[in-house]
Amino acid sequence: MATLVVRHPDGTEHEHEIAGELKIGRQQGNDLVLTEGGVSRQHARIYVEGGTVYVEDGGSQNGTFVDGERIEGPTALMPGSQVLLGDYELKLKGGGRSTSGRRAKTPPPGDPATLSDAPVKGTRAMPSIRAKATQNGAAKPEGALAKRPSRPQPAGGAAAAAAGSGPVLKGMTGPWAGKSYPIQGTLLVGRAPPAAVVLDDDSVSRKHAEVKREGSAILARDLGSANGTLLNGEILGEEFVELQAGDVLQFGVVEMTFEPSDTPARRPGTGAVPPRRGSRGEPAADSKRKLLVVAGGVVALLAVAAVVKSSVGPAQNAQKSGPAAPLDPAQQVQELLSECRSYASNELGAPDWGRAEAACEQALDQDPINVEANTLVRRIKLEKEAFDNFEAAKKAIELNREKQALELLRKIPKESEYFRRARSKARETAEQFVERAKDDCKRYLNNSQWGAAVPRCQEYMEVWCQKQSKEDLEPPIGQTLRLEGGLRKNEWRPKDAMFVKFLVARTRLDRGAAPWTCPVSDILQVEGGGVDQASEVKAMFNKRYTHKLIQAAMFDYWTGRGSESMATLQKLRAKVDQAEFHSLADELIRDVSNVDQLFKTGESSLTNEDPERAVAPFREALATDKRIMAELAESHLSFYRKNIFQDMAVASYLRGKHFADREDRRRGCRIWKLGFEFYKGNTDLNRVVAFCSTQAQNALNNVGSCSDIQAVEDYAVPGDGIAEQVTAKKAELKCR
Repeated sequence: MATLVVRHPDGTEHEHEIAGELKIGRQQGNDLVLTEGGVSRQHARIYVEGGTVYVEDGGSQNGTFVDGERIEGPTALMPGSQVLLGDYELKLKGGGRSTSGRRAKTPPPGDPATLSDAPVKGTRAMPSIRAKATQNGAAKPEGALAKRPSRPQPAGGAAAAAAGSGPVLKGMTGPWAGKSYPIQGTLLVGRAPPAAVVLDDDSVSRKHAEVKREGSAILARDLGSANGTLLNGEILGEEFVELQAGDVLQFGVVEMTFEPSDTPARRPGTGAVPPRRGSRGEPAADSKRKLLVVAGGVVALLAVAAVVKSSVGPAQNAQKSGPAAPLDPAQQVQELLSECRSYASNELGAPDWGRAEAACEQALDQDPINVEANTLVRRIKLEKEAFDNFEAAKKAIELNREKQALELLRKIPKESEYFRRARSKARETAEQFVERAKDDCKRYLNNSQWGAAVPRCQEYMEVWCQKQSKEDLEPPIGQTLRLEGGLRKNEWRPKDAMFVKFLVARTRLDRGAAPWTCPVSDILQVEGGGVDQASEVKAMFNKRYTHKLIQAAMFDYWTGRGSESMATLQKLRAKVDQAEFHSLADELIRDVSNVDQLFKTGESSLTNEDPERAVAPFREALATDKRIMAELAESHLSFYRKNIFQDMAVASYLRGKHFADREDRRRGCRIWKLGFEFYKGNTDLNRVVAFCSTQAQNALNNVGSCSDIQAVEDYAVPGDGIAEQVTAKKAELKCR
């Protein structure tokens, strides 16, 4: 039976079996009730016909999207197809037939042209999984082990286990690189507890795979995860397979290797890193050959040394037997700074702030006024404190202590690299926390329970006010605040009724209370420049549009609330007496919907580590955003524009680094330049495109024929002057 995996806006997932028909909507009475943003009362239905699973929009105002395209009629789903309903993401898991293409619109039920044997796809696109198809379809007797995927074996069998603490899974990528997970009994791998190996990545299912110890054997199997598990590059089934030393397991996109015995992890600068064994390692025969070559070189070197020793004489020997020359202090400081930078880097996993700080402090002991050391120490202390607050906040969220989590997240400064991650966490936490605080506040105010109302309302208002303009919170210059009774000349009262009641409650408790002000909270402020920019954007929309609903809808769009914006415009569209605004409302609904869906499509590609695929939807979204924002598009960035810029820059840097680390610098530079084209304010991208420009100049200096030009163009960065030189070189070589 087909199963539908529903991902909620807060990141949680639930599964629903599709038995015949599944009606989806916001209204009670649907088979699947989705109550949050962008879902209509009767939004869509999913049904099975002729063995194929279809989705059909029910005339919803925001539409239903399959793989980034808005559907018009019944549309067949393949396992892994992405269905967007407002802020919800749905995926088909098993039970349905795979379609041969990306998706097929309104195919005849049971049409053989729509069927395929493609493997199930999951929530993230991973080429290594898509490129492999399992061939082990034969039934196996109960209790039997599945056939192992083929793997290049070292000569002489598996390597002997080194002395250590027993068999382990060892992380190879991301923040898990170098971490060891002992295998004792049964080890559950998943995205969240109760998994023993917690891999907090979108590509990993909650209960993804299982590794267990049975006597001297270590066995592994997949648990029906959305994105599958790979063993040495081939799909691992749900039957146990015995692991061998050096086997590489891939859970979603997270790679780990099986080692019969744990060995200490190393950081740069602490010694040589042993070569990785297994399917991706070097064959043992090659290793032995290299070892013989090295041994031969050492023997030859010793022979030369013996000849030199005999010819130099005793005086030379006496000199060599003396104490070693002391290390140059400046060189020692540089080595300590290098160690400090290494431990503070996040490129090989989570930084070790304690060791980084210790190394930098040692450098300062030798050179107290070293500028770089002092700068690093300040940054490390800031990041260490931010990291501690971020981790403590995550634990508080897990324990449903949202208020405590918000207090911790507010302590993370803008300058920290954890700020952006903390900002998204703070918003999610605030949404959960303030709803309860708002309900309590409203109840206490309505019952005139001032003592209980003020502290609870204070908690709500401190979050609520971050999205309000100064004009909504404080009286204009020359006017005084009046909370009750009729307003006279030069008197002012806030528009929000609940805010007024809160201010009244404060005066009832304390007549001499100081005027209430909104505490500044960078972590909760609306992206786009703060209150001043918000006021200017509101003024622009108020000037351009006369209808208040349109003004409100467009401001919602600017702050990133696309679903609320479309709902407000649809509300105007439903008013029969406002027919003169219907055409404009329809046009704006199309534009807002396009930006919102293109943004989600592009972000999905970035999640799948494919920034190149995100370029087209992002460019189209930015063009539409510019039409919506007009003269303020570049100076007062909307939520969508700002996040496209920043997310594209970060994803491009990481993806380009992936290829550069694997010696494919040309492809790395092509991807880095894509991110740089979108956003030039990312310091990492600025550094690497400068490297690309240098590579372009070097390649240009070595051009000998027209075929060499392409390498120069791959490296060259727009604006670095290389393009003009390439044009001249093409003319010189008479290239077409």
